[in-house]
Amino acid sequence: ALVVAATMAGNAAAHAEPAPPLQIDWSSLLPEKERQNVQAPAPPAMHDYLGEGDITALQTGSYEANHALDGKRIKVPGFVVPLERSADGRISDFLLVPYFGACIHSPPPPANQIIHVVAKKPVGKLNSMDAVWVSGTLSLQYANTPWGSAGYRLDVDKIAPYEEAKKK
Repeated sequence: ALVVAATMAGNAAAHAEPAPPLQIDWSSLLPEKERQNVQAPAPPAMHDYLGEGDITALQTGSYEANHALDGKRIKVPGFVVPLERSADGRISDFLLVPYFGACIHSPPPPANQIIHVVAKKPVGKLNSMDAVWVSGTLSLQYANTPWGSAGYRLDVDKIAPYEEAKKK
């Protein structure tokens, strides 16, 4: 009876909804010791809905990733930099960057501030610099692209338009 109960509990756990992803901000991608490396001025403000004046936009020189996030399901906002489009305009991988204009303007952010987002199925209706929320499993995987080097890879579960939380 104990084996049957354990098996039933295991089957129920296998069919249960996964825990919601951990919502992070861009500074979470920096190892704690790297968060002190804030020296350069912020890029010119073009859009302020994701805060390009944040410490991640000010960081210089570090490429070290936050190993504590490896393998975690996360949710993070950012801007889309498409890497390649199919003939019908859909994309299956893009860079996610922390502020508007990153990777389009030179120099790109450090690798620990660029996420290479990979979708199993191509998605459409994403344009360069669209603001989105992405969620999925994050891994420490380096990718060198024409637009910048990503220190992370996100196998995406969900992409949604960015909306700020409503203030009460």
